[in-house]
Amino acid sequence: MLKKTLTIIHFSTFMALISPTLIHACPGCNGALDNSLGFGFNTSILFMMSMPFVVAGAIGFGLIYTYRRAQKKSGSNKDSL
Repeated sequence: MLKKTLTIIHFSTFMALISPTLIHACPGCNGALDNSLGFGFNTSILFMMSMPFVVAGAIGFGLIYTYRRAQKKSGSNKDSL
């Protein structure tokens, strides 16, 4: 099973390296980098890709902040993060 998986990974990597012009996200992205519409499109994709990380980070920060604040109020700092 491992040998088959490694063979598939090696083949996929080899194909990706020898045919970079065939691997594009969409046909519109190929020549759209030169104008402002293409730049806006690519910027919006990066923005949408970063949003889950920003939301998860904000929720994590809020939870840690609330936990530490509750620990400080109760006076015990044994299990602080």
